Amino acid sequence: MTLTQQFFLISLLPLSFFIMIIYLWRAKMKRRRLYTRWTLTLLMAALWSSSVLRLFGGDAFPEIVVYNWGILGTYALNLTAVSLFLATVVYLNIAKGHSRVASVVSLALLGTAVALDPEIWRFYLPFFNVGGQRITQFDLWGAVWIAAWLVPVVASWILTQQLKSNLLTSIYRNQINYWVLVITLFFMGFALSSIRQLDQPGWQQSGMLVIILAGVVGTLTLTRPHLPELQLASRQALSRLSGTLIIFGLTWLALSLIVQAIANLPAETAVSAQTLILTIAAALFAAFFTLVYRWVNEFTRRIFLRGQGKREVVLADFSNVIGNMPEPAQLGQMFLRLVQSNLATDDAWLFKADDGPGGRLVLRPLASLGSLPYFVADFSPSSPFSQHLRQHPGLLVQSDMDSLEMYDGIPEEERELLRKWQRVLYKPLRAGDSLIGVLALGVKYTGEGYDNHDLALLDIWTGQISPLLAQAHNLASLRQINEFVFRQNQTLMREKQHLQEVVKLYADFIDMISPELRRPFTDINREMQKYQTKAGEKEGQFVGEISQQIAALRAPIDNLITISARIQMRNQFEFKPVHLDQIAQEAIRNLHSMAEARRVKVDLHTDPTLSLALGDVPQLLEATQHLLHNAIKFNKIGGMVMVECGSEGSEVYCRILDNGVGIPAERLENLWTGLNPAGKNANGRRTGLGLALTQFIIKAHGGRVTAESKYGTGSTFTIYLPFVYED
Repeated sequence: MTLTQQFFLISLLPLSFFIMIIYLWRAKMKRRRLYTRWTLTLLMAALWSSSVLRLFGGDAFPEIVVYNWGILGTYALNLTAVSLFLATVVYLNIAKGHSRVASVVSLALLGTAVALDPEIWRFYLPFFNVGGQRITQFDLWGAVWIAAWLVPVVASWILTQQLKSNLLTSIYRNQINYWVLVITLFFMGFALSSIRQLDQPGWQQSGMLVIILAGVVGTLTLTRPHLPELQLASRQALSRLSGTLIIFGLTWLALSLIVQAIANLPAETAVSAQTLILTIAAALFAAFFTLVYRWVNEFTRRIFLRGQGKREVVLADFSNVIGNMPEPAQLGQMFLRLVQSNLATDDAWLFKADDGPGGRLVLRPLASLGSLPYFVADFSPSSPFSQHLRQHPGLLVQSDMDSLEMYDGIPEEERELLRKWQRVLYKPLRAGDSLIGVLALGVKYTGEGYDNHDLALLDIWTGQISPLLAQAHNLASLRQINEFVFRQNQTLMREKQHLQEVVKLYADFIDMISPELRRPFTDINREMQKYQTKAGEKEGQFVGEISQQIAALRAPIDNLITISARIQMRNQFEFKPVHLDQIAQEAIRNLHSMAEARRVKVDLHTDPTLSLALGDVPQLLEATQHLLHNAIKFNKIGGMVMVECGSEGSEVYCRILDNGVGIPAERLENLWTGLNPAGKNANGRRTGLGLALTQFIIKAHGGRVTAESKYGTGSTFTIYLPFVYED
């Protein structure tokens, strides 16, 4: 490969840093200060890696350009390390006081290295001996130059490890693990790049590849909050790489043996025999490859992924819980005792999760080990806190909410509330797709953090307790409904007994007072008859007028007594689904003779989609007949009555229209009482007690009766009943 070809091939490596910068800023994240420092790190790395190109330029570049390019590349490596440290400080939210010392020391070493560089100043310090070793200016400069990039890298690693040691397993800790990997890769790349030998740029090229890998991992860490767990991802990568290498080696070995076997065949072997041998060898190779592939996958999984697919099972005694389901609070307390005995914490809360108005997440205190908040907390539906609990079954760690950009949308009042709670992690409890509760854990009383073993136990326990807790909530709701229904039943029974006593008392009162109400009118009539036999013509006429007035006064009392007697006979109703149009047909058949005698035509119109109603057939038939009887009775000779059955809203109706004499407006208000002594139509006929009984029957069915009339043009009476759905 010529130098020109090598030059263009190597030039792709510095360009990769610019691709990372473009990808970084296209992510459009909010931490501009962090992205600016990481961009500076990538730019310095690109400048340093581009300086390697001078070694492949040949005579294409002037000597002065090659010289200055080398100087810039040399110190661009140190500036990359300093920029990495500054990006680490911002990424970890380190206080300025802790980072200032390392920054000053790094820049001081960089300045010292520049001052000692013989290639810049062209002067040489006299050598000196240390421990019998001859130290030249180049040795001194090399030590200072290496220290200039080593100090910020080591400082970055120390700061990251200090923060990591105080974090439990979470999204943020996983990102910190990746950042440790980034710093480690940068250290390896800087170390390889520091090895300089004339005409051997291989070390710089190796360092460049490692630093490019570090840049890729760092860029992905900053732009992607959800990355696979580093330890598991590395084990999977090693498993796949080792499996690939083993399969490649075995395949290469098998093919080599086949080729060697074919080559050793005698020259006189026929072509057909060679073809047969190759076919058999290919079949054996395919079988061998199939077996080896499965065996290698299983082998590498056992070596690198021994814990994969294995879950620890915690034996909890829930036999009594299942056999006799306790209240949710009692079940929650049992669950927290299990957590306390295994996770070494005395500070745990359990909330019941409900949906509030507008989609808000409402957390109600259910059980606790320590002091439980006495108030109900609600969170906005758009808050990352509530969205994570509702959409993700995994843990939500307080350090993630404090550090990750994806949780910046938590409202300040909610963030302040979570800080007051002083919880370390939140574990959602889910039954299917529904969030039923939240477990909030404080710190351990041992001062240690929660590890992967603790979190695995939490996953198992919450998976076991969540359906039980959901059943306990449902059972508690059913108990509350049952208690409410029982109390309502008791109330209805007491009211029924009271009503029965009132009805009995009412009946006794009517039986007792009826003779007393009629006795004065009987005595007055007897005395008036005696007086009329003795009186003259003029006095007799006066006595007759008084008798008529007394009869008019007695009529309401007789009607009241009659209505009371007839209502007492109707204290039992047998309700069942009925068709209102069939009742109307039966009423028309029963009054057919009356309609023919008065030459009144009765027509029935029914909606074919008419719904059912709940009622007592004999009672409804009587009520309908009363209305139809009046429509025929008070109609004109040769008139018409229209009966319509249909549905309106949630009611079914039976409407009876006639074109008779109608009802005066002043009588419509007292139409249903049956007590109006002057209740006569234009022909002097009384309407009787039918309308009062009709109203009583329909209201007893939960319905209503309406009347519309215009005197002289006819009347319209309508029965409305609530419909029921047909099974």
